[in-house]
Amino acid sequence: MRYAGLAFAAFLLLWRPIYAPAEDHTKTFLIGTYLGDELQPDDSNNGGSPMHRTYYVRTEDGTWSLVVFSDMADTLTHNLGVLPARFRSEKTNLLDSLKHGEKFAFRIEPDRRIGATRNSFHVYIPRADDPRKEDKFDGELAPIAVASEPKPNDNVKALCDAHQFTPEQEKQYCGNQ
Repeated sequence: MRYAGLAFAAFLLLWRPIYAPAEDHTKTFLIGTYLGDELQPDDSNNGGSPMHRTYYVRTEDGTWSLVVFSDMADTLTHNLGVLPARFRSEKTNLLDSLKHGEKFAFRIEPDRRIGATRNSFHVYIPRADDPRKEDKFDGELAPIAVASEPKPNDNVKALCDAHQFTPEQEKQYCGNQ
């Protein structure tokens, strides 16, 4: 019994530094504009829900495709040839009540599952009735292509600028540059 008390005291001393919460509890949110949604097939014929809803959101980084996390699990089980088990009830989320062009906030975390791409994320949208609760989505980001400097397509001008022609050819092709 004496050792049990000492073990408990040692546990309390060690537990306190481990339990110390992080100083910064703020989360970084992105602001998105709701573009709409569509029903898409999940590429299976194994019963259950043959369709899932995909939501589209525009941010300054690109366009997001969001699928409700439980729907994504159903799609994965269909693709593996297993009938889906609906453990969660289908409930409405914030995106179901938005109209085209309305803005909302969400946060993201990288998807670290096997097979996830670098544009795959878990997306969390705070609920309007209780912001401490969040709806979870699987998201794919289609980034906006950054316009790059166009490559030169005039090799005569490039050769003139690099002085690669002979003096006679330079007079003929390059003129007074």
